[in-house]
Amino acid sequence: MKELSAIKLTKMARCTLLAILIYSASGFAAQWELNKDENGIQVYTRSVDGYAYKAVRSVIHLQATKLSSVFSLIRNSKDCPQWSDSCASATIIEWVSELENYVHTITDMPWPVSDRNLVSHVIWRQDPETLVVTMQGNATTDKLEENDGIVRLTAAQVNWQLTPLENSSVKVVLEAHINPASLPPSWITNRLLVDSPYNSMEGLRQRVKHELYQAVSLSYTREI
Repeated sequence: MKELSAIKLTKMARCTLLAILIYSASGFAAQWELNKDENGIQVYTRSVDGYAYKAVRSVIHLQATKLSSVFSLIRNSKDCPQWSDSCASATIIEWVSELENYVHTITDMPWPVSDRNLVSHVIWRQDPETLVVTMQGNATTDKLEENDGIVRLTAAQVNWQLTPLENSSVKVVLEAHINPASLPPSWITNRLLVDSPYNSMEGLRQRVKHELYQAVSLSYTREI
């Protein structure tokens, strides 16, 4: 019994440490402020030192869902427009390994703001004990020529955390801080920081039900 308790404590400690590391690596200092809480989706924002644009955190619990299903959906870049709000396209331009690549994403912005595009260096990991899957994506500028008429984002950080739970559900957390290269009008800023993350999480919840993802099995992802 003591040995079992110790194992559970160790897993809990690892989960806590992982959350702390993600929090610290993001460079965010202020406390999260809840901006929207509807239909099981929470969207938070907070200020970032040295930036006018806030960071955003969105959370959802997906019921009766496999970890592999969520992982596969988010990792399938070309399916991005099917669920991620404002995603016009996403293309993997270079594979480094099965869990590391470079992704070019084009974001459809409402008029009069120009569309944005971003090249991200993406790395996925799964903790061997807690089975938590994390993705860290950082903007890079040396992989693709810039396009006229589309603003290239050069400062962006995106972190996904997928936590498998005992009741066959997955807690999904997305944290992002993106410098939009110019400060959009306030109504667009609110959409980008609150409405867009909310819509993306709702899209994720609906899209992961597709048979393409329900039947998926990944050799590099362990289920709880």
